[in-house]
Amino acid sequence: MDLAGLAPGFHRRRLQTRGAGFDLFIWRGGPGPVLLANGATHGDEYEGPTLLRQWAAQWRPARLAGTVVFVPVLNEAAFYAGQRCHPADGGNLARAFPGRARGTPTERLAHLFDTQLLAQCTHYADLHSAGASYQLLPWVGYITHADAVVDRRQRAMAACFDTLWCWAGPFLPGRTLSAAHDRKIPAIYVECSGAGGVEPRDLRALERGLRQLLRWAGLVSGPRSQLRRQKIRLTRDAAEAHLQVHHPAPHDGLFVPLATLGKNVRRGQTLGTVLALDGGTAGAIKAERSGRLVMVRRQRSVRRSDALFTLAPV
Repeated sequence: MDLAGLAPGFHRRRLQTRGAGFDLFIWRGGPGPVLLANGATHGDEYEGPTLLRQWAAQWRPARLAGTVVFVPVLNEAAFYAGQRCHPADGGNLARAFPGRARGTPTERLAHLFDTQLLAQCTHYADLHSAGASYQLLPWVGYITHADAVVDRRQRAMAACFDTLWCWAGPFLPGRTLSAAHDRKIPAIYVECSGAGGVEPRDLRALERGLRQLLRWAGLVSGPRSQLRRQKIRLTRDAAEAHLQVHHPAPHDGLFVPLATLGKNVRRGQTLGTVLALDGGTAGAIKAERSGRLVMVRRQRSVRRSDALFTLAPV
């Protein structure tokens, strides 16, 4: 797909290849920046799809200095299955980039998105959430970049989502943002509450942030709002914001949380237990560090190594 070759106006399109595909909505103006945003990189994350689909139905800017592309649901197979990963191969799309043209269904989807859309954009936003099994304190983040210009632009993009705190850290492979990082495309991600639903406050945060991002990028005109002061956590530890590696379940069983989302805890404090179904010894979950609980597992059935809590020093 050649975005620059489209006539000015609003377009609906579908990209498809060998069983992998997605619908997209394109607003084409004159020459200028190209902003790409998507939801449902994971199939059980609904805040991004809700907002982007609403905008696709309603947003018709009078003037647009550039191009805006929305993909409300990137991972359709996982979305319709109501699960995080692709049902055909179990692949995690947020670990599959840049993908392969002749790979698994998940790898083909990653390759399609990367080569046909991401490669054409100048700014990128991936709208995530905690999904159905977890709940978190919403934040905006980005992968820090050695290119000072790219890094500065990412920080400015994140600042547009000023009702959220910001968590930025080093490169991790396989993500949509990893592919953008390799292409030196300024990119951010947003994490909404999750828990299998859509909170109105999350939609308001996304709406405000997206409108401010459009103005900051110069895609639409109008006075910029006064941005609120944003709390920022900048880490050099790539594992710190890797949500799936912290406080793993010691064995299969029933998860009983003892600490709540948003609570400040001390290193070594008991956060919860995992009860073995056969009556065996309960496995205690101790805080790996002091900090604030920014993500908690809501699904009580767990398998060994499932992440149960994430802490951040904020």
